[in-house]
Amino acid sequence: MKQELGNLTVKAEIQEQERDTVESLHDVVNRYESLKHKQKEHLYAVFLTNSNQFIGDKIIGLGSRDTVEIDIQDVVRTAALTNAGAIILIHNHPSGRSTATTKDIEVTQEAHEVLDKINVELLDHVIISKTSHYSMRRENDGPF
Repeated sequence: MKQELGNLTVKAEIQEQERDTVESLHDVVNRYESLKHKQKEHLYAVFLTNSNQFIGDKIIGLGSRDTVEIDIQDVVRTAALTNAGAIILIHNHPSGRSTATTKDIEVTQEAHEVLDKINVELLDHVIISKTSHYSMRRENDGPF
């Protein structure tokens, strides 16, 4: 069963059906690989349980070719609504640049601080470009 909550699609918990679990960066990149073909930056928040089971995702920013804004209040509201224990941010760089910009790092730091106050862990901020991907956690950028 699926239920629409605004722009968020959430899979209802059914005992016989197991949720997808995000176990690695590879899992995230595979799920959002199609972002590399987008002409504008798309920023998603991926909502997970405390054991990294997929709850749902939500587009929280649609930008231009080289920038996107985050609505952190929307992320917080959705995290509370879904009882998320962890979040992964993911967006694309249509320019082809796969590393984090200064703005990406600033936004991630802000998100980390706000989510920490409500006991939701920011696990990573992943950037997907046409040729590669970049994990801020793996590269120790921002709050990681």
